[in-house]
Amino acid sequence: MAVEVLWWLFAILIVGTALGVVVSRSVIHAAIFLLVALAGIAGMYVFLTVEFLALVQLLIYGGAVAVLVLLALMLTRQATGGERISLNGPQAPFAAIAAIGLAAILVASAVVTTWPRLVDDPDAVPLGRISEVLFEDFGATFILVSILLLVAVVGAIILARQEDAE
Repeated sequence: MAVEVLWWLFAILIVGTALGVVVSRSVIHAAIFLLVALAGIAGMYVFLTVEFLALVQLLIYGGAVAVLVLLALMLTRQATGGERISLNGPQAPFAAIAAIGLAAILVASAVVTTWPRLVDDPDAVPLGRISEVLFEDFGATFILVSILLLVAVVGAIILARQEDAE
């Protein structure tokens, strides 16, 4: 019973901090919210007795958040004179419709899915088999995504440097 209460507290924490990431107007605050949300997800992994994934969640994504903050601060511009910049453009209604539609699809999928019941044996999910499937069947996908992300970061840095030169 206590684990279930903690599970729901972590779920509320994760959803709340994820909303904080979206609505925060400060890059630093958004990154802190993101770090707390990712730590909450690592806590969920601990509840599922998958401590390895919890550690990987903290190490990889925690480090990624630090890099995200550095890149975001480097690549964003602050308004001079302290005036606020409106972040909402003419696409805001379309984005809201898309977000509501996506949320409806995700909630409907979660409701109609037959979820497996609690497993008594934590070794019932073999971590070795999961890693074999990930790296044998999806290894090329991981490599392609990493190359794509590297190209995007290099391109963003080049674009930021060109704006500084002008």
